[in-house]
This record gives sequence, structure tokens and C-alpha cells, in this order.
Amino acid sequence: MSNIKIITLNVKGINNVVKRRKILSMLKKDKVQVALLQETHLTDLEHLKLKRDWVGQIFYSSFNSKSRGVAILIHKNMSFKLEKVIHDTEGRYVVITGFLYGEHVLMGSAYAPNTFDSSFYSKLLADISSICPPFVILGGDFNCGLVPEMDHSPSKTLPLSRMAKATKDLCLDLGLFDAWRIINPREKDFTFFSRPHRSFSRIDYLFVSRSTLDRTKSCSIDACILSDHSLVSIELLPPYYDPLSRHWRLNSSLLSDPEFVTYLEKQWELFISTNESPDVSASTLWETGKAFLRGGIISYTAAKRKNALAKQLELEQQIKTLDRVFKTSSSVSVFKKLEAARSALDQLLTQKAESAIFFAKHRLFESGNKPGRLLASLAKGRAGSCVIPSLKDFKGKQHFETKVIRDQSFGEGTANHTAILNNFWCSPFVSQCS
Repeated sequence: MSNIKIITLNVKGINNVVKRRKILSMLKKDKVQVALLQETHLTDLEHLKLKRDWVGQIFYSSFNSKSRGVAILIHKNMSFKLEKVIHDTEGRYVVITGFLYGEHVLMGSAYAPNTFDSSFYSKLLADISSICPPFVILGGDFNCGLVPEMDHSPSKTLPLSRMAKATKDLCLDLGLFDAWRIINPREKDFTFFSRPHRSFSRIDYLFVSRSTLDRTKSCSIDACILSDHSLVSIELLPPYYDPLSRHWRLNSSLLSDPEFVTYLEKQWELFISTNESPDVSASTLWETGKAFLRGGIISYTAAKRKNALAKQLELEQQIKTLDRVFKTSSSVSVFKKLEAARSALDQLLTQKAESAIFFAKHRLFESGNKPGRLLASLAKGRAGSCVIPSLKDFKGKQHFETKVIRDQSFGEGTANHTAILNNFWCSPFVSQCS
């Protein structure tokens, strides 16, 4: 399963058939699987014409052929099963929910008004919050910069506009994050250039939920020659857990280890004392702090596994030595030491086995009913042996040699083949063949 590439782009009108074709070709070349488009300037009938080439499903909200209009294009190879479509009558947003590779997802494309309109935000909030699943991707042109000093050039020092405050409140209420800003906390980049004002701004966003952010591999702003807006793209890991992939997950049993908890507290204190400053926002500090702790936990668990393996090898060597000594001396003290070493090794191996069984059950519970290699192997089951270990000929003599079995089965010509096969029996499967 390849990663999923999702983009948002204000296309600035694609009612021209040539431009429409160029946009679709560009998205195909970039291997886009989900496209969230704004300002399509298409009617309902014209929107349906986008369903061609790589586009397998299209969902849209139309206004007229000269303004607004939003659409969601989904690649024909994407395993998306639609559940519900919500779109307003003003051509401002379209929201869909469904199942992508077995996971419940919500995707939306929005085009905010150029001036503040409270009804837009309240309607969008009401529609999304009523069905908000764990995996949410909301992209669009929101016509405002959320951080004036970072999202505008020249930088602005004015207070947040009402549109920016409403957009931030919308994200806060829905638990959404600005994916590009989270991944690029200190970088300046822009998605729109205003020719009259000779200024740059970042007004196009991809807002994602916490669960989606955890699966985000990259998020970037790329130039688009077919529009006056830049394209914002995000690359996500497939929205299901592949049991054989290397997704890190905290071993929750570590939290019952006082030594680990103390180590974690010291690591967090070290991170805060080093990185906390007025220039770093709380959300950025929290996200980077989690990445720092993840690295520390991986280092801690790796050292713990290494120590456990060293202890196991030491006990095994100790048991071998004591066993040799006990066989020659039959000493009671040596026997007690041998039993103690065996008990310690047995306890260590029991802990490993219990841990492996726990994680196997957890993996089966989480991924056993989802498409993937685990489900495929479970559905396939164990293949029965196809080996013929012995064969009886017409005289009743049983043969075990491979060469003789082959000669008896196929060496006397195809005319006798059916008769021979009807008269032989396989020793492991006598009950089935009799």
C-alpha cells in the first residue's frame, strides 16, 4: 500500500475546457489521489465532466459559472466507500464521510468568503461536528493568515482579523491542526501573491485531526503555474495499521515500571529547560516534545532489550557450567545454584512469552478484520501437504521410494494413469481416500 497524497488548490475557475484538462493532467502527473479544489466556477453538469481519466469519484457544491464552487476528486484506484455527502447551496463547501481502507474518514473542501460572514463558520462547524470521525482532512482557501507575523510578507503586526479568529475557533472546536505549520514551525512560505498590494500571504490550508497528523509523512507548499494560488499537498501513511509495518507505538506496560517513569520525568524536565522560551508556542513545544520523548523511549527500550538478552545468555552459560559441575560432583550446593539459575531463566523466558502473546492478541484485535497481510494469511489458512509418502501397486505391495512411486504413477502411460490413481491410497489420508 503506497502513501496517500492529498492536495488543496484554488484553481481560479476551470470552466475553460483547456484549463480543466491541464489541471487534471497536472494532478495525474503529480500522482495525486485526492484533490480538494476551490473556485471551480462550474455548474452541476460541468462538475460531472471532471469525472474522467484518473478521477473515479467526484463530489461538489456549485453556485454559478462565474464564481465560487468547490469539488473533491478521488482517484479511481482509491478504496473509498461513500457514507454521506454534505454541501451548502452557496458553493462554499462540500464535506464527505466514508470508509477508506476500512477506516472512518471525513474530507472537506472549503472556500471562505472574502469578508467576514459568521454564518459560513457556524454552518460548517455544525455540519462537521455532527459526524466528526477520528480521521479528518479539511482543505481550502480561508482568505486569512492565522499568524500575521509569519503568514504575511511584509509582516503584519495588527491584531488578528475576525476571519482569522473565526478560523482558529473552528479548528479549536473541531480539534484540527494546521498541518503545514506543525511540520514547519519556523518557516515562512506563502500560497498567494496580491498584485495590487504587492504582498504575499498564506491563506490556503490543510487542517487535519490528531489521528491524521500522527500519520502525516510530509506537508509542502508547491508552485502552480495554472493558478494564482500555490498548491498545498500532504502525504499520509495508509489509514490502517499494517501489522508487519514499522509503526512505533508506546509499550504501555512500561508505565508500571517506576524506573521508566523516573527516566521519563527527567527527560521531560531536560527538554523543557532547554527549549521553553517566549518565542515558541505551546502547541509547537508539545509536538516537538513528544518527538523528543519518543526518541528517548526507543533508546530506553532498546537498552532494556539488550540487557535482557545479555542476562539470558549469561544464565544459559551459567546453567551449562553448573550442569557439567553437578554431573561430576553431585554436590547439593551446586544443585541449588543450578535450580536457582534455571528458575531465573524460566522466569525471564516466561515474561518474554507473555509479552509476545499479549502483542499478538493486540495485533489480531486491531488488524484482524482490516485488509492487509494479516487478514490474508488468516483467510488462507494452512495449506495441506501435497506429498505422497507411499503408494500401493496393483499387486498390493506398498512402495516408499520416490522413483518407484513416480514410475508407478506416470511411467506406464497415460492410458493407465486414471486406473492407477483410482487404486492408490496415501497413508496419512487413508480416512479421506477410503
